[in-house]
Amino acid sequence: INSSWGGTPVEVWIRRERIEKDTVLKAAAKKLRKVKWWPITPGATYNAMIHPLIPYTIAGAIWYQGESNRHNAVSYYKSFPLLITSWREEWGKEFPFYFVQIAPYDYRGDNISAAIVRDAQLHTLKTVPITGMVVTNDIGNLRDIHPLNKQDVGKRLSLWALAKTYGMKDIVFSGPVYRNMELKGNKVIIRFDHVDGGLAMRGKELKEFSVAGKDKVFMPAKARIKGETVEVWSTKVKNPVAVRFAFSDTALPNLFNKAGLPA
Repeated sequence: INSSWGGTPVEVWIRRERIEKDTVLKAAAKKLRKVKWWPITPGATYNAMIHPLIPYTIAGAIWYQGESNRHNAVSYYKSFPLLITSWREEWGKEFPFYFVQIAPYDYRGDNISAAIVRDAQLHTLKTVPITGMVVTNDIGNLRDIHPLNKQDVGKRLSLWALAKTYGMKDIVFSGPVYRNMELKGNKVIIRFDHVDGGLAMRGKELKEFSVAGKDKVFMPAKARIKGETVEVWSTKVKNPVAVRFAFSDTALPNLFNKAGLPA
């Protein structure tokens, strides 16, 4: 079943009452920009395009959306998990929900709003059960919000489904995902899940890392692969406390696992 409307924000795919009874989400929905070719009213496409399908038997859902929520990006930490949990409640089934992290693109704005949406998607992966996330930071197009390579997007979604829903063994289904960090002098040691086969980079040096001290000012950082970890440092930050990776709308990082899936 393909039930989709390009460009729409997440709020229109959630039952209206769910948005309106949450003061944060209700206020965030008012920040959406009016566009003549798609709705912004909470619940609009849910009512017309999702509710009539309930309780049709489905194996799961795949989802690729988020660009339009740059205008209220911080609320996506609440609205996207709510979409998943509310649909599951409506169906009465905790079905698999696999989604695509939005691709890099030059929106010519603050260059961070889409990065916040991506971080909210990562947060959802880590907090909502039976979900999977496809990373596209290596197959985007900074000049095309609809990058043409959909074949790899579909393939990466299928890896999650084959491994986690259909139980196929020996399938690497995810790129490296941040696990934890350790401070060692002026360096930060980053550990990952899904390192399968080891870490790898494409190019001469790792890109898109930055570090900050207690002043919360992030500076460009050097990074190198060391075993199954990444060491990050900057000569301008003597006592780092935080690291960012690919945290901009236009980030094009080059860290992978050896199965070829991006971090």
